[in-house]
Amino acid sequence: MSSSMRVDGKIIGKVSCSDSLLVGKTGVLEASVKVKNATVGGRVEGDIEASEVVVLEGNSAVIGNVTTKKLIIEEGAVFNGTCHMSGETTGKVARKEDISTSQTGLKIPAASTSESG
Repeated sequence: MSSSMRVDGKIIGKVSCSDSLLVGKTGVLEASVKVKNATVGGRVEGDIEASEVVVLEGNSAVIGNVTTKKLIIEEGAVFNGTCHMSGETTGKVARKEDISTSQTGLKIPAASTSESG
C-alpha cells in the first residue's frame, strides 16, 4: 500500500513517504525529503530525492539539491541548488568535472579558427 502526505504547516527533520508529497502554499519543510513524487507549492529548505517527478509550482521555493528523473519548474518558482537527473536516483553526488555542464545544461564546443575555402 502506498502512502501520500500533504504538509500545510512546518516540519523540521526528515520526511519520507512511499508515494507522493504535496507541500501546500503555506507549508514549510526544513528537512531532507525522500519520496516517489514531490509537488512543492510552499517552501523546502533541504535536499529532495524523488524517484520519479518533482514539480515546483509558481511562487514556491526550494533551497537545496534535487535528485529526480523529471523536474518541472513553473514560472515564478525559486530553485537555489543543483539538480541531478537520470534514470536512477542513487543519491550519488555529481563528479566535480560534471557540475559545470550539469548546472548550465549547455556544452559549448571550442571555437575553430581554420576555414576551408
